[in-house]
Amino acid sequence: MPATIEAMTIYVISCCLEEGNLSYPLGALCIQSAILARQEKEQCIHHAFTLADDPVKAAASLSLQANDVVGLSVYLWNRGWMDQFSQTLKKNTTSFHLFAGGPEATANPYSFDLDLYDFLILGEGEETVVNVLDQLKEGRSPQLAGVLSRTGFFGTAAGPTLDLLASPLLSGLADPFLKQGASVLWEMTRGCPFHCSFCFESRGERSVRHFNLERLEAELEYLIDHEVGEVYVLDPTFNMDKKRTLAILAMLEAKQAPIHFVFEVRAELLDTALADAFSRIDCSLQIGLQSIDKAVLKEANRTFDAERFTKKIQLLNQRGIAFGLDLIIGLPHDSLASFTKSLDYAMLLKPSNLDIFPLSLLPGTLVGEQAASFGIASMSEAPYTILHSPTFSEEDLKKAMRLKKACDLFFTQGQAGMWMPKLCEATGQKPSSLLTLFDSYLSFYLQKTQVDASELDIFALQEAFVTSLLKKLGNQRYLKPLLSYMELHQGIAFFHLYQESPVIKLSYALEQLALLDSMSLDDFLKSHPDGEEMELSIQCNEVGELTFLPATGERQANF
Repeated sequence: MPATIEAMTIYVISCCLEEGNLSYPLGALCIQSAILARQEKEQCIHHAFTLADDPVKAAASLSLQANDVVGLSVYLWNRGWMDQFSQTLKKNTTSFHLFAGGPEATANPYSFDLDLYDFLILGEGEETVVNVLDQLKEGRSPQLAGVLSRTGFFGTAAGPTLDLLASPLLSGLADPFLKQGASVLWEMTRGCPFHCSFCFESRGERSVRHFNLERLEAELEYLIDHEVGEVYVLDPTFNMDKKRTLAILAMLEAKQAPIHFVFEVRAELLDTALADAFSRIDCSLQIGLQSIDKAVLKEANRTFDAERFTKKIQLLNQRGIAFGLDLIIGLPHDSLASFTKSLDYAMLLKPSNLDIFPLSLLPGTLVGEQAASFGIASMSEAPYTILHSPTFSEEDLKKAMRLKKACDLFFTQGQAGMWMPKLCEATGQKPSSLLTLFDSYLSFYLQKTQVDASELDIFALQEAFVTSLLKKLGNQRYLKPLLSYMELHQGIAFFHLYQESPVIKLSYALEQLALLDSMSLDDFLKSHPDGEEMELSIQCNEVGELTFLPATGERQANF
């Protein structure tokens, strides 16, 4: 009969990207919470590292005893760090139990060395880990659903009942990461009903399970008390259940939380009631567009109706709700031409940001498994980025990535969403063509000004580019209204980015510039042939509304 183990110490190891607001190891905290809630006599210690920490020194900092357990929270981006950490641990001592879990272990289990790791935890790990610890204390090798070891795979574990899981927040275990102004990850649901081929969720549980509203309310109050600054809600589709979504948004509004919330939503599921509810809290939305090409989206298990999507986005723009869009370069059947069309469509929707990614053929995703059948070549190691496909050559991918880089700087960093359509009108160019022209101008600008690329004033660069381009095109007549329109939105963006009050120089009154939201530049110039120079300071009143006051005294910022 195997000897039982009287006591063991469990070490949970996390490794975040970097120190700062985004260092919030939710996965590791969930496992630690589950262990301490069910294994009250055991000691469970969480060691939080970042990629800047030396994995060899990090491993050497653990003082392990026989039968201790070390569990690693492994992601695609920390896999190399964790492997080196584990190899160092095993060199120092072999009398402990080492396991890995997390998204990388679940998606790509057979890439792990099971001579190095004693077992892997696949899927949601809270209940599986606790049950494994029971078997280890009995002197048995783990053999249960959700475990992969040298002796075999024992089947997929059902997702735990969420209401039975301990809260990392309410247990106090997350306190070291809840610094004033910090960014926090918050789970409200698990699972996704959609089947997008490029996403890990495509192979996960298709049903959606919810944490109850009572727990969420208590966690919200905890986050408010700890004065966190930003919360990223991890639900893959926050607005999947309209009734529940409205209830949660009403709760956030009622608590008057001084927190910025970021939600991932489906544009197709938006309506007037949801848009109104989002508008009443401090939030921004992230929306996965990915592509507008029907052949591309069909293989990605997605659908798209341009007219319907545009109308849904108008609900957000009409209410001033900040939103971003995601695009992917290189999905099956994608090409430079189809990506460019998607980019043009997305920029004209006036998003606050565009997040553009080259396709990663991630292990555990449908597109990763089907890459060979589509003829897609990719990097053999993380991040498994596409190299070329039958419809997207290496040269075209380089061109797409140059467009991405130009978009990141000019459009997203430069907050050009609100005035990009007007620039297209003034130049007669598509957004993607403007990005290509900007990319060429940037090289000239850096050489002329001798400014380091890392120290660029993006707003000054935008103004110089637009002025140069309109003069080359012979469209100088548009400069005064367009530059004023740009300056207004640049000033607002500056205020939100830096929480400083800039001084803006305009050639028209605010109510006149507001007409450009719906009036053509030619019609505007006909009705407003003469402007009036003015300088305004952008400030914020007690209820959070922006005010524009005549600039007097010392300026804090000037464009």
